[in-house]
Amino acid sequence: MMGVEERVPSHSDEFQESEHPKKKMQRLVCAPVCWFKMLGEELHWSFVFGVIIVYGMSQGLGGALSRVGTDYYMKDVQKVQPSEAQLYSGITSIPWIVKPLWGLLTDAVPISGYQRRPYFVFAGSLGVVAMLFVSLHKNLHIMLALLSLTAASASVAIADVTVDACVAQKSSIHPSLAADMQSLCALSSSIGALVGFSVSGIFVHLIGPQGVYGLLTIPSGLVFLVGVLLKERRASSFAFEQINENFLNAGKSMWKTLQYPDVWRPCLYMYLSFSLSLRIDEGIFYWITDSPAGPMFSKVYRFLFDCIYIHFTGALAFKKVEHKT
Repeated sequence: MMGVEERVPSHSDEFQESEHPKKKMQRLVCAPVCWFKMLGEELHWSFVFGVIIVYGMSQGLGGALSRVGTDYYMKDVQKVQPSEAQLYSGITSIPWIVKPLWGLLTDAVPISGYQRRPYFVFAGSLGVVAMLFVSLHKNLHIMLALLSLTAASASVAIADVTVDACVAQKSSIHPSLAADMQSLCALSSSIGALVGFSVSGIFVHLIGPQGVYGLLTIPSGLVFLVGVLLKERRASSFAFEQINENFLNAGKSMWKTLQYPDVWRPCLYMYLSFSLSLRIDEGIFYWITDSPAGPMFSKVYRFLFDCIYIHFTGALAFKKVEHKT
């Protein structure tokens, strides 16, 4: 058409188009780094470090290695039956059932003027001792092994409750960053679990279940380091006569909170769903690894089964959330 000039692409336009994918890649790489930097500046780097260690290393990576290592330890070292292994698994989960008790301790009983740091130190020390005890004794009695594994589970539960208290405290101070803190917790736990289940079978194959327990002293040692490095204001004075009063106030606050329908209804649902659902994890493990009727997976192929399971169950959970929203 007359009067309409066609614009001829210049060399600068072509250069900008060729640079566009590179800029997108740079933004993709720089965005998480800037996010972590922002959290470190606003919340202090020791807090971010503690969340990554407790959720990523202790619960995520350590939990995955511990689960697979314990399965093979009970089957190959202790030579127990699936029903016994399931019973022992329930016993080692007791420290997680009494998590409110650890929460009350961290809130009501400060040690040397600190409410969080000593519990990280105690949890890390307990985990190191328990894992070393199991890994260094070849012919360990099942009761002593069960006691050590329960202590190791308690160390992870105490660290989990303590870091949850730190997150809740930071959320009250920085409410605008509460969602970012929850994202940091979930991201650390997911990445740690994915890496842990990916390499757990290989480690069990190379160094055995007790060797894996030896490796688990590293996450516990890092939890100990969190207790040393965490920035926390020290209370000037504390009378031990206040412990009973603190416990009483904490119990009243918990009871008052549980009276809200938005709180006790989900709690009741979760309690019933967990208590009434049957768990056959140990039976499935024996079937896929040792039963002639099963696939007879080796230690190396076990991690593929875990990765596929995590991938599909995770995708199913996200699809359900998207459908509901």
